[in-house]
Amino acid sequence: MAFSMLLRSPAFTSRVYSQQMMKLASQASIQRAAVSVLPATAHALKETSSPILNSVRSFRTSPVRLAEEKAHDHSKLWVIEKGVAALMVPIIPMGLLLPNKILDSVIAILICAHSFWGLEAIAIDYVRASVVGPILPKIALGLVYLISIATLGGLFYIISHDGGIANTIKQIWAIKSDRQKL
Repeated sequence: MAFSMLLRSPAFTSRVYSQQMMKLASQASIQRAAVSVLPATAHALKETSSPILNSVRSFRTSPVRLAEEKAHDHSKLWVIEKGVAALMVPIIPMGLLLPNKILDSVIAILICAHSFWGLEAIAIDYVRASVVGPILPKIALGLVYLISIATLGGLFYIISHDGGIANTIKQIWAIKSDRQKL
């Protein structure tokens, strides 16, 4: 049972380990067949290698890097995304209570950054090239960029040519329906 548990451990079930063992097993069987027909002098001069020796030679304590040399650190972006979301909680009410162009600009940038990261995550997670083909994911990411740029441009237009985001929201809330006017 202990041997069975050992064979199920991640060290023995990894793809790299199984590829190495298959390579070593196939090389050993080829070498044995070739060695049996060679004379003893040729066999004595040939370097011997066995699967056990090769696996001992290839044993490493550090993980093998299969990706590119310089990995990207996405944890910093995650912290920034959460910081933007947390910063929106006090900034949006403050912008509605104290309407000015600076707070409106900060709100516009935070809203666009937050929505861009959310839409980008949706496009990357659900519009994968392996599912929908190679072209549709590029179109989806292009639409995410287009929507984000248009949103930021529209919000800055409201800030500069109208009363600002806070006053526009107050005007929308002030609209009464036809039933309330009677």
